Amino acid sequence: MAERRLSSADRRAQLVSIAREVIAAEGTDALTLAHLATKAGISKPVVYDHFSSRSALLLSLYEDFDHRQLADLRAATALPSSDLRQQVDAIAAAHVTCMVSQGTELSGVMAALEGTPDLEKARRDSEHRYVEICREAIHRADATADLNEQSAIAFVGAADALGHAAARGTITPAVARATITTVLLALVAGGRPLSPVG
Repeated sequence: MAERRLSSADRRAQLVSIAREVIAAEGTDALTLAHLATKAGISKPVVYDHFSSRSALLLSLYEDFDHRQLADLRAATALPSSDLRQQVDAIAAAHVTCMVSQGTELSGVMAALEGTPDLEKARRDSEHRYVEICREAIHRADATADLNEQSAIAFVGAADALGHAAARGTITPAVARATITTVLLALVAGGRPLSPVG
């Protein structure tokens, strides 16, 4: 009976959390609205009240990841730093930590949504917000450093690839973090010589 007293927002958050557990334990293909209803102990119409389709549910999972990643990034870069390397390392550490914490779940969600217009828009919006937080953090550390548009594309691609590799266990999180730091420093330094990371 207590379950019925959940607010709409709390119920949605609960369903997203259970959906993540299903993906972690059974894989993305196992996640259907009917299976989610069973796992949550509620009727299918209640699930449909929150998610009109499986794609809508998967998109909510992606958005949940995005919100947590941005919150982690803001927290990691919140302290003012006069050292560009420290700020860039904080960005790299937050990126790897968040991606490793998702395991391979995020990859499965994105693969299932690949090619859908809603995901493409969500990804573009997410990347824009992410890059803006990075850009602000970098400027606080060094006003002469810049993450321009093409550098941002290179950074996000490299950071995501390295983060996914760390999540799969192909490389260690420490290697992913150090490599992202090296790449981002090179991209923002504007041709200035940099000492090696390490």
